[in-house]
Amino acid sequence: MAVAINSLSEDRNRLAWRVRQAGVPSEIIDELINDNMVARYARRFRLFLQGAPGDVMMIIINGVVKVHCAQPDGRRFLVELAGPGDIIGYVDRIDAKGRHCQAFEAQALTNCAVALISRQRILKLLGDSDHTTLIALFERLNTFWGSVVHRYASLMTLSYRERLEAMLTEVASRFGVKETRGTLLTLELGHDDWAEMIGSSRPMVSRLIAEMVQNRVLAREGKHYILLADGSSEKPPLAMPRIEAVAVNGVASPKNGAIGRAARISS
Repeated sequence: MAVAINSLSEDRNRLAWRVRQAGVPSEIIDELINDNMVARYARRFRLFLQGAPGDVMMIIINGVVKVHCAQPDGRRFLVELAGPGDIIGYVDRIDAKGRHCQAFEAQALTNCAVALISRQRILKLLGDSDHTTLIALFERLNTFWGSVVHRYASLMTLSYRERLEAMLTEVASRFGVKETRGTLLTLELGHDDWAEMIGSSRPMVSRLIAEMVQNRVLAREGKHYILLADGSSEKPPLAMPRIEAVAVNGVASPKNGAIGRAARISS
């Protein structure tokens, strides 16, 4: 039990350190971090399902989480890979009974720890905010969702090969380690994962990856891929706009944005 308590304290201290780097006063950190529950999830555990009550948002402390859009026929489209500092669970919809529920589902790609923040707490913080703060937040949210729509509209114009190149570049930029040959992708992603990212079948991804390995765009090392420096695409990645858990002076500003004083929207 002592080990678990110490580990939990370390997680909260790590998250508090991340927020403190943005200049949040100690009393705000205590309110947003120390009173929140920190939960640990093992690899492959489902953090929430599509249609579950949308009453909690999560800040990723460590690890990586896959956020999916599930289809009635069993297919899944990968919306994003969320890492440390990202917020998940903020996308909801209204069900037939008028209740807020999760629009997506989330599954741990690695062992992870997350801080849980209730929507009621976020709404209370927003309710205490002044009009200037709320207007700035609305503008940032509008830009954020516009960027999301633009990203997926742009992806639809690309071939499967171009989509895969864009996803490889994005994953390499967020979860890659530079080495002499190029960028080592530290995440263990299978062909099913890449297929979900680009909306194709697994056989299509297997063929594309084989072609990219043959053309020396990719190399494989065990369960990991290396995006080779000589063969990488020169096109900029279609990076997923993100909501990140930081703030400035405990309030939202037009420059940094906020989700209840504890988030910044970036694209």
